[in-house]
Amino acid sequence: MNKNKKIIIGILIALIIVIGIVVTYKIIENSVTNRADFNFKVEDISSTPVETVDNQKNYYKEIDNIKLELNIPSEWNYKEILQNEENDFYKYALKLYKNNENQYAMLYFYNKPFGVCGTGRTSKNIILNNGKEAVIGYYDENKNWSDISFYNINKNIAVMNYGLIDEDADEVIRFIKTINIIENNI
Repeated sequence: MNKNKKIIIGILIALIIVIGIVVTYKIIENSVTNRADFNFKVEDISSTPVETVDNQKNYYKEIDNIKLELNIPSEWNYKEILQNEENDFYKYALKLYKNNENQYAMLYFYNKPFGVCGTGRTSKNIILNNGKEAVIGYYDENKNWSDISFYNINKNIAVMNYGLIDEDADEVIRFIKTINIIENNI
């Protein structure tokens, strides 16, 4: 084989590798950024006990003998999201947003343990106000978090970030630290 053919074959192999990497990255990027492509129905939350104290709402919900308690700042809004046939991957979801309902965090109680793709992911452990540990996940060196999981407390509960950035993303971390996840032993 002559030298020119070897160079052309080498270039083609390099191009195939680069294209493979770009396609893989785009697939992963789409799976992470397109998480919010669901048709959610919003449940009337008037039955959910909420108490307002010191510019915060003390939110409470019980799902499958698990109590969720959370202090939500009064300037933040929330909506409980019904599970339906298209959204059967979770038992319960709580949408948390401030000024723009299209930029929000979603607290999920999944049907199965929460899991993530490790490619391009870094994580940071935080201590919740109750002394328990949670993990904040980041992708591709982004300063805004992607998810918060409570794997040591309950493997099926996590919070996902859908477009919150900067101060709003940081504020969610601060009030998520108030979460209590308590299993009722019946």
